[in-house]
Amino acid sequence: MGNYKDLLLTENRKILKSHSFFSGLSDGEITEFINFAKPEFLELAPGEIVSMQPGTEPKLGVVLAGNIKLYSIDYDGNKMMINSLYGKGTVGSMQFMMERYNLLLEIVADSASKLALFSPSSLLVTNEQAAALQHKVFVNVVMSQRELFIRLAEHLMCLSQKSIRGKILRFLKIQSEHCCSYEFDIPFTREEFASFLAVDRASLSRSLGELKREGIIAFNKNHFKILTTQHFQF
Repeated sequence: MGNYKDLLLTENRKILKSHSFFSGLSDGEITEFINFAKPEFLELAPGEIVSMQPGTEPKLGVVLAGNIKLYSIDYDGNKMMINSLYGKGTVGSMQFMMERYNLLLEIVADSASKLALFSPSSLLVTNEQAAALQHKVFVNVVMSQRELFIRLAEHLMCLSQKSIRGKILRFLKIQSEHCCSYEFDIPFTREEFASFLAVDRASLSRSLGELKREGIIAFNKNHFKILTTQHFQF
């Protein structure tokens, strides 16, 4: 875990400047806000895991570079993927919502990643000297959360399907609509896909095999192709 001042190094300044979290802020304002908020700065190697223990202060996570996945783990040790985020994404809303629940959260880096963790108080507790900057950043956060809430709604649509087959078809339909194509890659391994749909991997593989034999889809690892438009129209 690096010092927050590492965010102000030349290579990181360029990332901050282009990130939606700091949209509309000048270089000087970004520097001023970083020095005020003092976020935790993480540089993660591929596969590295950061755990956020129950009872600790929630954080507003900002993905500056790389790919990460966010998991929740319940009392029984069951692990469920909440979201998959890429550079310039935020994970804050989910963690804010989980503030009142006693869940363990895990951040897992898919690739070399950079992440800044801000305390909610840096935005929600008004500081007289930093109020103007807080307002600008808070507006950016609200705007950025729109995409996250859309993804959460789509996730719930998948989970609400009664059968594994239905969950798969709903997920692939959503992916097809996002890509405006009947051929696309999904951002999951098989294990992650099963976790995302809250099913066991064997059942997922069996249902995928059935859909393939029926000529509805073709796939190779995480690359999928829709062969019939009966279920997939965008």
